[in-house]
Amino acid sequence: MASNLLKNKHNITLYKNNKLIVVTKKTIRFSTNVYQTSNIASFGEGEVDIGTIPWIFVISFLIIGLNIHLYAISYAIGSTAEYTGTFLLSLGGIGTFWNWFKPQYYGLFLTLNSGDKTLFVINDKIGLKKVILDIYEFIEAEKNEVYEISIKNSQVSGNFVQGNIGGSTSFNADR
Repeated sequence: MASNLLKNKHNITLYKNNKLIVVTKKTIRFSTNVYQTSNIASFGEGEVDIGTIPWIFVISFLIIGLNIHLYAISYAIGSTAEYTGTFLLSLGGIGTFWNWFKPQYYGLFLTLNSGDKTLFVINDKIGLKKVILDIYEFIEAEKNEVYEISIKNSQVSGNFVQGNIGGSTSFNADR
């Protein structure tokens, strides 16, 4: 089951797009980071809550805006106060709409033994489940192969690079 990972944002590094993650029998690589597989505490999925507007602000805008708007209409103060109230009500309405209907993202979540966490933000939940299952089977079997996870345009895919890759291999950390 997915959990909300960003409630505690401490030590979480977010990667949103165009990343290549390479998992081998002994290491995992992405960007300029290389970690030993033995230092990975978990590799899983989670929901990502990005950009929620705090409800205290939304409710405050609605209450203050309504009060100013009604006060301006009742006492015929003028259009400036009425427009200010309408503006604050609109901000509260937009905030409410955003909090209820904002896009939901999922993430490939990597936790290290040190407590550092890395979250690769994606919205492809089906692809994410397949990649996590492949990684589990790959790490459990200790195959002498390479598994590449590609995150592009919020979509995730993974594939095995068969056999030993003797000699020099190139790794583009910015892909």
